[in-house]
This record gives sequence, C-alpha cells and structure tokens, in this order.
Amino acid sequence: MKGVIIFCVRAFYDDLLKIYNNTGVETFNEFDVKGFNKMKTDNSESLNWFASSKDYYDSIATFAFMKEDLCDTLFEHINEFNENMDCCSPIHAYRIDVEKFIHNL
Repeated sequence: MKGVIIFCVRAFYDDLLKIYNNTGVETFNEFDVKGFNKMKTDNSESLNWFASSKDYYDSIATFAFMKEDLCDTLFEHINEFNENMDCCSPIHAYRIDVEKFIHNL
C-alpha cells in the first residue's frame, strides 16, 4: 500500500482530476492550500517570507492510498503532464510507504 500526496496550483486542478480519472484513481481527499515561496523583493535583499502582498499561490493538495502498480501509473501520467506543460509550476507528487493500516468496512 502506498500513500500519495499531490500539490498543484488551482489552475491545474481540472487537469489533475483528468489524470486521476484516466489512471483509475477512484477515491482521494483534497483541501485548499496557500503555497508560499521565499522571494527577494526588488528594493531589498531580505526574503519576503511572510508575504505582505500576494506572494502566495492558491493551490490544491490531494492525498490517496493505493496499490503500488496504480501509484506507478499515476506518477507516469503526472510526469507526462509536467513534461508537456509550458508553465513554471508543475504538479508535485510524493509517494510514501504505508507500513500498517486499519480499514474496517
């Protein structure tokens, strides 16, 4: 069993849903995320960590649990999407091992 965590900017959310659908991922959870990025301002060498202006990205985070072969297929689709995009914010995906779980129906 694998856990998958995915972050994408809101603009790619529909694309992520298509990837999930094409891959066969039927169940996942999601939540809104504000992603911050350390950026230098033009007038200062200090880092703009707390973002006094809108230096954040409206993003979506999803997580799902699946078998390893489905996870591999999902990652192939995400990698293909990222290779064909012409923007600066690819979909980020992370796979973690699930050592033990309880799942009662």
